[in-house]
Amino acid sequence: MSREKNLEYMLIDDAQGFADALEVLQAAPSIAYDTEFVAEDCYQPDLCLVQLATRERVFLIDPKAGFSLDAVWNLLSDPERRVIVHAGREEILFVYRATGGIIPQLFDVQVAVGMMGGEYPASYGKLLQRELGIRAPKGETRTNWRTRPLTRSQLNYAALDVYHLHALYDRLAEQLREAGRDTWLHDELLMRQQRLVETQKQEGWIRLSGVQALSPEGLSIARELWRWRERRAQQKNLPPRRVLRDDLIVELARRGVSDPKKIAHVRGLHHQGFKRFLPEIAQCIERGLTAAPPAEMPWQRGTPRSRHASLLQQFLSAAMAYLCRSHRIAPGIVGSSDDVGKLIGYWLGDDGGEGPGQRPLPDLLKSWRGKLIGEPLERIFRGQQALRVGDPEAEMPLELCDVAAGEETTPEPRTS
Repeated sequence: MSREKNLEYMLIDDAQGFADALEVLQAAPSIAYDTEFVAEDCYQPDLCLVQLATRERVFLIDPKAGFSLDAVWNLLSDPERRVIVHAGREEILFVYRATGGIIPQLFDVQVAVGMMGGEYPASYGKLLQRELGIRAPKGETRTNWRTRPLTRSQLNYAALDVYHLHALYDRLAEQLREAGRDTWLHDELLMRQQRLVETQKQEGWIRLSGVQALSPEGLSIARELWRWRERRAQQKNLPPRRVLRDDLIVELARRGVSDPKKIAHVRGLHHQGFKRFLPEIAQCIERGLTAAPPAEMPWQRGTPRSRHASLLQQFLSAAMAYLCRSHRIAPGIVGSSDDVGKLIGYWLGDDGGEGPGQRPLPDLLKSWRGKLIGEPLERIFRGQQALRVGDPEAEMPLELCDVAAGEETTPEPRTS
């Protein structure tokens, strides 16, 4: 057991200590959870430390100590146990890779703050300062977590990341309950986890920057090159971009040339180290040239965005910002301008669906977003309400007003 300024934690680096810690953790109805890992030089993040805390105890579990962490992942995926994190994307993914599932009772303090109108995204240090009045030193953000033994400074830093999460949970959960938004957060975090898992299951080539401009033939080439890169990166335990950069995949797919001599002249591939891979890259391009093109891509659905739809998107994005501020919720939680664009496409019928039953419902019309944002935006879109300047000097200078049936405003003619 170690203590520094009332911060207590136990480092778990042997089987008996792990068994004792599990007994305590299994009895806890809620667990604070964080990880430390290295990701910049390997195919999947290299897990170096797992931090778990009950209300009374903090455990720092060393994955490098040689025992299986299956029991930990099962604890975190138990639907009866609350799991508290801060910005827990990677923590979710560690559970998913180990169990194939999500964290059913997740509570992310960063998302909770945004749900109540606070800064989003906000760092852990900012949340501690704002919500609990605690200043947290952050001195190990670039440390090497693979080193053993871990230093006292590293361990203190890691323990602090979970030490106050229960106190943050208590404060934020109460605020959410009082505002009637506790179920919103639960639904939001389930949706985010499900989408994160769906993304992991997809082939990532469809998200490459610039891939949308490729021809069907080019898409086939990009798919083959991406698959080759993934296989090689996994075999060598390297970050995929270190095998072949994203922009080079798109450039090779755009050119559609399988001659190794011509490939070698592409800037970025002319280095000596790439020479031995040129035949494999050429084979990928050849396969892409002869393969059936991919099925319809997400960005190919619907009709091209018209100028008036783009103007509507700008206007309704401003209206969404007004609604977010009025309801004290961070805009980054609600959605983006692209989400507004999808909403407009749904209303205009240019989202690729043939009828209401076949058209996917946009996010801004689902769950709590629909009532809070989607329905008011539709009233503005239909001309039933208008957004206008109320008091220019007020903290909220804008306001919504009803539009009388049949009322129409004509712009004043321009004068020279």
